[in-house]
Amino acid sequence: MFSDAFSKDHQLIRADPKHSLYLACALMVRGNVQVSDLRRNIERLRPSLPFVSWNQEGWKTGLCSVPPVGHSHSLLALANNTCVKPTFMELRERFTKLYRKKAHLHHYLHVDGMEQSIFSEALSSLDALIDEYHQLDATKARLTPDSPRLSIA
Repeated sequence: MFSDAFSKDHQLIRADPKHSLYLACALMVRGNVQVSDLRRNIERLRPSLPFVSWNQEGWKTGLCSVPPVGHSHSLLALANNTCVKPTFMELRERFTKLYRKKAHLHHYLHVDGMEQSIFSEALSSLDALIDEYHQLDATKARLTPDSPRLSIA
């Protein structure tokens, strides 16, 4: 169940997260699963999931003992991974094509508070996000596995 959650066959978008960099990950487990099982599986998966250097411990977990209806257990993994960059790039291309033609723009401009400048700001925010993911992907090559960590005595 834990391995499947991180495989490319179980993603909501066409992406392979194992070849990209993780920023954070949340695991929400329901059913008859113990905290020790959860920790053991995180430790087992950790070497194969590259995280950004500044958030090596970027895991959040949630455990609910009530199983989903009709199942004994379930797992939901929500991860921020740089593998979404191509999806954002495709979204930017599709938006730009429509925006150049002013397609459907009139529907939004009739709403109070909506101005055409909001669309330009949204596009620049998307560009900035794509650039940030690109820079993070560039740092992946410089990551050293299992670099020494500070230990508190």
